[in-house]
Amino acid sequence: MADTDTQTEQQAHAEIPGIITLPALDMGWAKGPTERPPKPVIGAEGFTLRLADAGAYAWVPDHWPYENDTPRGSYPSTDTGLPAPYTIYDKAEVWADNAADLYELAIKEQWKPATQISWGSIEPLPDHVEAAIDQIVGNFSEQQYNSTQVLMGWMKEISYGFHEVKLYLSTQVFDQARHVEAFRKRALANGGGLGVQAPGFFNRTVYASFKFTELIVYTNIIRTSFLLALCEAGGKIGRSQADRQLFDLTANDLRRHMAYGIEHLRHYLLVGDEQKRRNVKTWLERGEIMMAADLKRDKPLREALILALGDTVAKGKVGLKELRQAQLRKYLLALEAGTYRDHEKHLTDSMREAIDNP
Repeated sequence: MADTDTQTEQQAHAEIPGIITLPALDMGWAKGPTERPPKPVIGAEGFTLRLADAGAYAWVPDHWPYENDTPRGSYPSTDTGLPAPYTIYDKAEVWADNAADLYELAIKEQWKPATQISWGSIEPLPDHVEAAIDQIVGNFSEQQYNSTQVLMGWMKEISYGFHEVKLYLSTQVFDQARHVEAFRKRALANGGGLGVQAPGFFNRTVYASFKFTELIVYTNIIRTSFLLALCEAGGKIGRSQADRQLFDLTANDLRRHMAYGIEHLRHYLLVGDEQKRRNVKTWLERGEIMMAADLKRDKPLREALILALGDTVAKGKVGLKELRQAQLRKYLLALEAGTYRDHEKHLTDSMREAIDNP
């Protein structure tokens, strides 16, 4: 009946001068050989990405075959146009089984530094204590600025077939940008100000990443291990409710970043050959040497941590050694979880020295 009505209407239009007759709709595009999934059952978590990508839409090939923006599960167009700027087509190079879940969690756990930190709780502190806290948070902001701008540059390299990973990574970029903002604000919130720039040896290593997994080893395994342990010591470093909120909320973000890094490392090693394990070994050695260079040569940060972690210099030095040991434990546990085991006996001499003699 509807087709007859449409034909009658087109015939009527054809008889009216100045009215262009529309061609009959082909609708061939609606008959493409794509899967028609059943209507999902929405649970308490809502319509999640994992629930949406069911059946054939959830299948991720080991190698993505399209150079353009073909969505996974769609029928490739015969008129594809020019290729997109992707360089990463192999699943092993980016994949983590938890990416979709981490994306949903990140969306749920977003926080707003402007209104969710009790900035009014910060009270005047002795000059040396305020200077110490400002140096620590300023350094934190610098590190996350480095991580986020390098990660942003890699986003366009990852092909469309791995959209869960790209969506998750977009939340990590946003998290890190929020850390840059929030920690910078803390340095400017109590009459102190930004301190001395960090040496940046590890930053340069991050900039020089040739492979995406190399970047993730540096930022989501090594750096995040050290920053997360620092945040978990925030109760000792901070002097206000705002400080504790800042460290606690950031720690929650960093746990997601580490979870992606661990799962990606596990997948990279699981599906790869022995060369991939050698790659990781080389990246860890390089990262440890440069991280240790920062730890040993960043005198302003080292002295700031001593001042913040104890009410005397002696106690602060004990606190700094405990922090370094906690950072190392966090790092080694992350590697174990990523199936890169027994690394403690293979730590570089420079890293061991930086931990044992902070």
